[in-house]
Amino acid sequence: MTFTEEIKNELCKSQITGSCCASAEALGMLLYGNRFAPEKIKLVSSSHEVRKRAQILFGGLFGCDFSEDGREDSLMNDDPELIRSIFEWYGYQYNNSALNLNRAVIEEECCKSSFLRGCFLMGGYVTAGKKGYHLELVTPHYSVSRQVSTLLYEMGMEPGSVTRRSNYVLYYKNSELIESFLTAIGATGAAMDLMLKKVEKALVNEVNRKVNCETANLSKTIDAANAQIDAIRYLDDHGHIEGLSSDLQLTAAIRVQFPMASLSELASKFDPPISKPGLSSRLKRLIKIAEERKNND
Repeated sequence: MTFTEEIKNELCKSQITGSCCASAEALGMLLYGNRFAPEKIKLVSSSHEVRKRAQILFGGLFGCDFSEDGREDSLMNDDPELIRSIFEWYGYQYNNSALNLNRAVIEEECCKSSFLRGCFLMGGYVTAGKKGYHLELVTPHYSVSRQVSTLLYEMGMEPGSVTRRSNYVLYYKNSELIESFLTAIGATGAAMDLMLKKVEKALVNEVNRKVNCETANLSKTIDAANAQIDAIRYLDDHGHIEGLSSDLQLTAAIRVQFPMASLSELASKFDPPISKPGLSSRLKRLIKIAEERKNND
């Protein structure tokens, strides 16, 4: 099940508490459905729960009975008298196909949330993954999209907008705005899931950052140790070790004995232990002496 399906299933469990909110949610479905015109109302959703909720809403409000229009994901009604009554209910002219958002239907805050829930149930989509976060609302009605954008702006959730294949899309890519939108329409569980996904993603990124950092540090340690051991072996193979100071001879012996040890680990092998800067200085001197001997040999 996709994240979008999970959200819509959660929303479909929301109680329809009053006729004003039911009317607002149904209007959202109509304006973000497949078709709302004098000759036909058609709602398309792949979700059985969404189609079931639409049947309950429109049946309770208007006595509307949808048929499946030959498709399992489609609800359709072409009864002219019923459609006329729905147009009149929402203050639309029956012979005018230009639709807009009747703000009188969504005066109350609860009705605004219900309306947006209906919009999302029919025209909403969400993704939340490695590539980021994205929520969109898609309608075929330009004026509706602009007016819903204004509504969301007034609610403190200004969306982006784009036109796609004759459809008008409002979208969010900011995860906090998506959380706010989901909370506003009643999908509080999904909003919490999104927050948890963000925390999980942040933790994974932090772990990966630390692993990469430690891997890089380990690689540097290994490269440095190999350079030191190569220098020591060159000095030993060419009989130059005996001419070094006792400190350098001891350092060379301990480095060869513990080839994978870090500077901290290696410094602790001395008796008494020496400092990391002191050990680093000795090892650099061994490499420098080896380079000088190579140039002279």
